[in-house]
Amino acid sequence: LPSRTSMRTTEPLHFSLDALPPGAVPNRVTADPVHKAGRDAIRVALTKAARDGIAGVDFIDTDTFVLLPLQFRNGRIEVDVLGRTYDGAPPDARGFIGLAYRIAPDRKRFESVYVRPLNGRKHQPPPPRHQRAIQYFAFPDWPFDRLREHYPDGRFEAGADIGSDEWISLCLDIDED
Repeated sequence: LPSRTSMRTTEPLHFSLDALPPGAVPNRVTADPVHKAGRDAIRVALTKAARDGIAGVDFIDTDTFVLLPLQFRNGRIEVDVLGRTYDGAPPDARGFIGLAYRIAPDRKRFESVYVRPLNGRKHQPPPPRHQRAIQYFAFPDWPFDRLREHYPDGRFEAGADIGSDEWISLCLDIDED
């Protein structure tokens, strides 16, 4: 997470993310202040326990996020993210990074939008990966593979002109449907 973000409910809330905000709780991730690519930021990484297993078998979309101390249902979230694969990542890793919102108090349900920088058009990935740089899912009932099966038109994923190891600006306008 970068050093700037805002979340709008009735009044905009702003968090300086050069340090973990008081009351923020990492959920199956670590969250440490760093200076990356010219910016102060929070480096959020999966814990070893969250990385254990076989992708697509033991886990698909999962409950890995930093829970910020706020109530959020609808509004705008703006944040800059930088995604990289971790050392020792499997060859099919895509440097996933995203935002979770509408997180239930027990943390067992939430929605998420994430980007996969190595699926970005700047890397010229083969089809169909070139149309899978941005993805939505709803945990636990609607992981990406179920959304693909039920909506093969791709309405819950899209291509993007992004790449790895660069700052990517995300702006989500979230409203009831």
